[in-house]
Amino acid sequence: MIEAAEIALLCRDSTLSQPSSAQLGWDGLAIERRTVQPGEKPEVTLGHHFLILWDQHVAEGERYQRGQFIPCRHYPNMITTCLPEVSSASRNRSKQEVIVCSMDPAFLHGVEEEMDKHPEGTIHRLNGQYDAALRELLLLLLGEAEAGGMHGKLYLDSLSTALATRLIYAGRSAQRPQISRVSSLPRRAFLRVVERMRVDSSTNLTLGTLAAESGYSRAHFLRMFRATTGQTPHRYLLEMRLNKAHDMIADGSVPLSDVADACGFSSQAHLSTAFRAKFGLAPGQYRRNFR
Repeated sequence: MIEAAEIALLCRDSTLSQPSSAQLGWDGLAIERRTVQPGEKPEVTLGHHFLILWDQHVAEGERYQRGQFIPCRHYPNMITTCLPEVSSASRNRSKQEVIVCSMDPAFLHGVEEEMDKHPEGTIHRLNGQYDAALRELLLLLLGEAEAGGMHGKLYLDSLSTALATRLIYAGRSAQRPQISRVSSLPRRAFLRVVERMRVDSSTNLTLGTLAAESGYSRAHFLRMFRATTGQTPHRYLLEMRLNKAHDMIADGSVPLSDVADACGFSSQAHLSTAFRAKFGLAPGQYRRNFR
């Protein structure tokens, strides 16, 4: 089974519990659900940032600090992070169920460079912190990985950018600045983005592609697009694809698998799930009723 090498290095003596995002070829980020066996783990040099979400039960062990092993305990739903540095030796007293996300430093730096403002200082480790936003984003990314990347690049880019942004603030114990009002996209920029969505609705559009069309950075574009439409770019594109699928299904001459492909859905099953959620009927049932 394909796995992320950097996560396997961090979680030695562990096994994948579900498919890894590594099989999807995501850029700059990977996420896996792992079972880590009891035992002693030597120190290791890490090249990535890691977020570890402790899952299911209390994990007990020891970590080597200042010349001795110090007891430590991790509770479900708490988050620990590791930095690109030497990670000290540890001992796990019990089996551990974890969700681990790795993030390339270059990817994190790229997101930070696009931010209008960012906190000063270096990112430090989080050690058993409860952060509802980080947890929710990790679970959404994990769900997307285990679904085989069903929702496409735009959805992934939006989640990964949000996760990196949140980590930048949480790792510095800083509050995100309160933005009283976010400007809307200029009309010409908005129309260019919408036209790009319409023309390329069947392709796996990325956040970077749409942001470039608007002339703004990815982070700035996300905020401005939502201020303009009340929706994320992914949700707006999904609505556009569903409306196109609706018209094609009503026509009755195109097989549903071809409708899914023409409208940018990853599969006929993905089309069916999204179509039912919006219109209350499965595509086949809607076609029969329309006739």
